[in-house]
Amino acid sequence: MKSKVTLYLEDEVDFFKEQHELLEQVKAVINQCLDEEDVPYEVEVSLTVVDLDAIHEINKEHREIDRPTDVLSFPQIDTEYIGHINWDTLDTASCVNYDTEEVILGDIILCADKAKEQANNYGHSLTREVCFLVAHSMFHLLGYDHMTEEDEKTMVRKQESVLQCLSILR
Repeated sequence: MKSKVTLYLEDEVDFFKEQHELLEQVKAVINQCLDEEDVPYEVEVSLTVVDLDAIHEINKEHREIDRPTDVLSFPQIDTEYIGHINWDTLDTASCVNYDTEEVILGDIILCADKAKEQANNYGHSLTREVCFLVAHSMFHLLGYDHMTEEDEKTMVRKQESVLQCLSILR
């Protein structure tokens, strides 16, 4: 699979320091999400890995929810409809990195502590949990949401398809 993504990683908790294979799987998940959506551009995504306190503060500041969460997504591209980025008519002026000509999809903030906790609670590997959270966030960056039951089913189906394709199973 040819990489379509430049991943900017800010690992505030040294989560990937000794988990190079997991980082490669995260990149594969991102690329598979892009393939799933037939994204015709080279893109950039920022991934920041933080602890419970940091994600709690970010969640409170940006969503007005006063508790930690597992992952946050900050899309760069505004979509008119859920799950619909019209790549043919996308005005890249607001979302292109002029130095690289890559489309900036947005930022993912991942809480390492929550990922570890949830992997343990769900009885699957940390790899599975991190990759699931990244796929989830990627579909948010690609214009999807889960505010309705139908939209949630769509996102879950897409996330599972990506993970299944890469054999990242429960």
